[in-house]
Amino acid sequence: ETFLVVEGFITDVDRPHNIFLTYTSPYFEDSPQPKVTGATVILRDNDGEEITLPEEGPGVYTYGTAGEIGKSYQIEIFLADGEHYRSTFEELAAPILIDSIAYQLSEEEPDLDDGDSETDIYDVIIWTQEPIGVGDYYRWRGFLDGVENQKPEDLFYASDEFVDGNPIPEFNVTDDLYSIGDTVTIIQERIQRGQYEFLNLLFTQTAFVGGPFDNPPAPVLGNITNVDDPYKYALGYFGTAAQSKAEIVVGE
Repeated sequence: ETFLVVEGFITDVDRPHNIFLTYTSPYFEDSPQPKVTGATVILRDNDGEEITLPEEGPGVYTYGTAGEIGKSYQIEIFLADGEHYRSTFEELAAPILIDSIAYQLSEEEPDLDDGDSETDIYDVIIWTQEPIGVGDYYRWRGFLDGVENQKPEDLFYASDEFVDGNPIPEFNVTDDLYSIGDTVTIIQERIQRGQYEFLNLLFTQTAFVGGPFDNPPAPVLGNITNVDDPYKYALGYFGTAAQSKAEIVVGE
């Protein structure tokens, strides 16, 4: 059976934000997922303001500016075949800033079988301050020379359950090692609980595979539901993420 897949989020950064709509494809087919064209995608905030997103490319629906801190956002999707989907509302909370970034010699050896080179010997670490009040959730994205690290084990996320209100020093939020001259960018995102739980499910279904203690396969359900048929669910997630960015060139 074919399912709708939704991928996208709104940030506080003034740039275009893309919502990607695709369909699932057969597991054993090595081909791109079919794009969802001709859909009507409406972005709505908690004040009732809404905008119909233009389709800028096949399956790509774009909101052209920054989200507003403190507002909550939802998308509603009307497919060309009449199916109707809607996300939950998610608040765009204020960003939590990265205090500083540095590199240091790693205690790990480069893994030549995993694509590392002999000169990949540095960790990149950050410092941040966790604000007082339980209920903050984070995701970290690492970029090497402008390209995001996107292996399953590069999925870094956390809650503040055990660190509430404390400084977090020398925090390694990338699984990769780096060489002199590498430009490493870390984006710290403040997300909501629903997205945190979705990422946790996604991680267990992608990174914890290939061994005798794997989790049983399960649909990675997000926050998109079919308005007319609760048994016809969608995959993926639409959320919000307030961002803080830090960048460093290893060796400088």
